[in-house]
Amino acid sequence: MDRTHHPGYTPATETRRLIAHGLPKVLPETLGGRHRFSPLSLYVGDRLAAAAFARLDEVGLFWLDVWVLSHSRAGRWTLRDGISTAAGPDDDLLAPAAATPHGHGRADGTTRSNINAERWFPWPAKWVAYGALRLSSEVGAVRFEGRHITVPEHGLQVLAWSPSRKKETNVELLDQRGEPISTLPLM
Repeated sequence: MDRTHHPGYTPATETRRLIAHGLPKVLPETLGGRHRFSPLSLYVGDRLAAAAFARLDEVGLFWLDVWVLSHSRAGRWTLRDGISTAAGPDDDLLAPAAATPHGHGRADGTTRSNINAERWFPWPAKWVAYGALRLSSEVGAVRFEGRHITVPEHGLQVLAWSPSRKKETNVELLDQRGEPISTLPLM
């Protein structure tokens, strides 16, 4: 079901829809008119999921929204945190990133969040980390936490993970044939 032409945009509902049905095969070339938002990227892990949307607001500004969800014991995905970033006038959210000094991509806006912060009882904090990768057109897939994830043509890939104090989290970048080309540190 294509929802990109509806003006109503509810992050939890749209992200759950992406988890259930995957990314649409065809995305709008630009936002405007009937197309007010578009899903860009999806990552689904064992306990965490992340989704990215491009959104056009009521005054004509473009936004990049990244949302993270956790999987409950009852089998339901719950929206936990998210971030919205205004896209600059020269930012094309639907175009691959140019090659960077670090190789074939960069991690944009990775962040950590305590998803247990509003609890009344003194349970320990539950930290999650999430962020968006901007990847060049040479990157066809990434390997992350044992999963092989195909990167969308526009090169934006979101990820979510449980951060570790003892080791650095990395993502392996793969070319179009699936051969490793680089490793990118996330935090």
